[in-house]
Amino acid sequence: MLGLWTASWLFVLLLAGLLRVGDLSVQWPVLLVPVLWALVALRPRRSSRPPDSWDPIPPPTRTDTVERPALRRPRDEWG
Repeated sequence: MLGLWTASWLFVLLLAGLLRVGDLSVQWPVLLVPVLWALVALRPRRSSRPPDSWDPIPPPTRTDTVERPALRRPRDEWG
């Protein structure tokens, strides 16, 4: 919605500037910029699923440790 609002104000301001100091018959392609901006703002968005069904972020796996993993002695050595 903000993109469409911005494109409309840009169109109005560019048109006012062209009418005041420019030549509309020569410089009219400048007005295509806000029109393209509005088309981009109105394009359909991709939404594959609602935002409340996001996958949980898995816990990070540390790969920077140099410690030896803890080892258990076999049960028969404990006596």
